[in-house]
Amino acid sequence: MTAKGSTGEMFKALAGGRVTASEPAQPLPPDVPQRGVSAPNVGILAGREGAIWEVSSGKKITRVVRRVDPDRCRIWARHNRRYDLLSPESCGDLIEGFRQQGGQEFPAIVRRVAGGSDHEYEVISGARRHWTARFLKYDFLIEERELTDLEAFRLSDIENRHRLDLSDFERAVDYLQALDLYYEGSQKQMAMNLERSEGWLSRYLDLARLESAVVMAVRDVREITVNQARVIKPLLSGRTRATVIEKAQELAGWSEKPSAPDLVRILTSAAAEPKGIKATATLETVSAKDSGKVCAVVRRHGRGGLVIQVDGKSGADTAEVVAALTAIVERHYAPSK
Repeated sequence: MTAKGSTGEMFKALAGGRVTASEPAQPLPPDVPQRGVSAPNVGILAGREGAIWEVSSGKKITRVVRRVDPDRCRIWARHNRRYDLLSPESCGDLIEGFRQQGGQEFPAIVRRVAGGSDHEYEVISGARRHWTARFLKYDFLIEERELTDLEAFRLSDIENRHRLDLSDFERAVDYLQALDLYYEGSQKQMAMNLERSEGWLSRYLDLARLESAVVMAVRDVREITVNQARVIKPLLSGRTRATVIEKAQELAGWSEKPSAPDLVRILTSAAAEPKGIKATATLETVSAKDSGKVCAVVRRHGRGGLVIQVDGKSGADTAEVVAALTAIVERHYAPSK
């Protein structure tokens, strides 16, 4: 092959072509009834992402695209998305897109499952597309590839790294697992392989290593970001550790757990409490009438004293807060005589 021909093939791949000149186009045989789904459009972005990975990995891949029943596919155990947390709300954009297009437009990446399984394929990249196809009872458009676990991890990371719908926490957990599975615990080697700095990788690993008490205290673990983990991490060392863990365990028991920004604010506040004002267990919580969010937390301090924490973001107005504080004092305050 001449240099000109080689460059032409790479340009064609990066421009979104389905195959290179030496890779004949594959037919799209339906494995199940088509249910009115139109022919797939691989698209410029999808083709470019796949081509970049193929070039970087040094592999030339024959692509086989077909439609299958989504129940024939399972999610790869190392997939970086929390499949159990997907919902009509989190997949709303795909649901709308599937309905407008008459089906799935971009294929998910899968590999064939070895014998002895109830499934034929496992999804390496495309968990949301798989969930949406099952939800709408549509056929699932797949692109089958032969991949090792390491290749599957790298492909999934490249495809999902800049997607806003994949949370920092999901990505962080994926990196922490991969660190031992593929890189023998070497952050330096892993960072080099991912073409990122060690500091960048370290911040994600810190997020994945957050104390379980903190993770359990937030309403949705996917809300916690790398930057928030950087704020929480120093609170979990030294003299503030016990106080912060205790506060996190308390929050985990609330009927309505705080959002990630509120969690950071509450834990930071708890760590900054003066040494002489250590409160005991919570006496009660008071919720705002309109929003239902917790607006006041009441704890005992000393023999008859109280520590009352008021949340300014609960939605309660001043009159409601004053009324709540008055009722709290009447119920719990017992001045020493």
